[in-house]
Amino acid sequence: MLADLHMHSTVSDGWRDPDEVANLAADRGVRVMALTDHDTFLGVNRARAIAHRRGLGYLPALEVTTYPPNQFRHILGHGVDMNHPQLLAMLQRTQGVFRRQTEAWIRVLRDQGIGGDLGLDAYAYKPTVMPGAVLKVILQHGVMTERDAWDSVRKAVDFMPADFYSPIPSPKEAVDAIHAAGGLAVHAHPGLVPDQDLMKEVLPMLDGLEVYTRRHKPEQIPVYEELARRHALLMTVGTDYHGFNGDDYEAPRTIIDIRYLERLGARVQWPVMEKAG
Repeated sequence: MLADLHMHSTVSDGWRDPDEVANLAADRGVRVMALTDHDTFLGVNRARAIAHRRGLGYLPALEVTTYPPNQFRHILGHGVDMNHPQLLAMLQRTQGVFRRQTEAWIRVLRDQGIGGDLGLDAYAYKPTVMPGAVLKVILQHGVMTERDAWDSVRKAVDFMPADFYSPIPSPKEAVDAIHAAGGLAVHAHPGLVPDQDLMKEVLPMLDGLEVYTRRHKPEQIPVYEELARRHALLMTVGTDYHGFNGDDYEAPRTIIDIRYLERLGARVQWPVMEKAG
C-alpha cells in the first residue's frame, strides 16, 4: 500500500494548506496519509476531512522538535491521542520557542527596513507560528533571496541566551510523551542529522526509522536499512513534503511495510463506508 506518513502544511512551515496537501496525496495515488506539522495538530481536522472524502486512510500525527534543534533529531509521533495532556503541555513549550524566534526575526527585518508592507504583524495573532512561515512570505514577494533570508534568520536567533531553547524536549521526553499518548515514535530523516552519534543514541527508544524519504540520497538507503534491522526497528515511508517555493508533490516510490500498518492497527482512521441499500 502506498503511504506518506510525513507531510507538512501552512500550519507549520509548509507552503500549502492542509486541504491541498490531502488532495495532492490523493491525486498521486497515496492510500494512507499523515499530516505531520511541527509540534502542532491544528491542521489535522482539515486534512483528515479531505482525506476521508477522497477515500484515504488517515493517521493522526505530528513531528516533534527535540533538543538541540539544529541536530534535526525530529521524532514523528504516529497515531497519537491529540488531546493527551502530557503531549500537549510539551508542544506548548516548543511553540513558545518558535514564537519568540519568529518575533526576533521580524524585529531584525524591520531594522533592515523589510516587511513593513507584508502584513507580518498578523503573525502575532496566529495560534502557531515559526520562522519558516515568515520565510514563505519573504520569498513569495521576492524581497530577499533564500540564502539572504536564512542569513537574516541566523542573525536573529543565533545569539539567543543559553537557556532560550531549554523548553524544547529531549528525544527521550518526546518519545515518552508520544508513547504516553498511545502513539508510535519514529526518527524522521536520520540521514539529515549532522552528528550521527547523537542520532544513534535515540534508536533504542524508538518504534521505527524513516528510511525511505526523499531527504536521503540513494546511497544512504542501504545504510539506514541495515541500521533499522540491527535495532529491530520497522522502516517507514515519508516524503517530508513542504511544497517549498512551489515544489510539486511526488508520492513515495516505496510502499509501506505492511507490518507497520498492522502495528498501527486502529490508529489508522479509515473513511466510513455506508452499506448500499
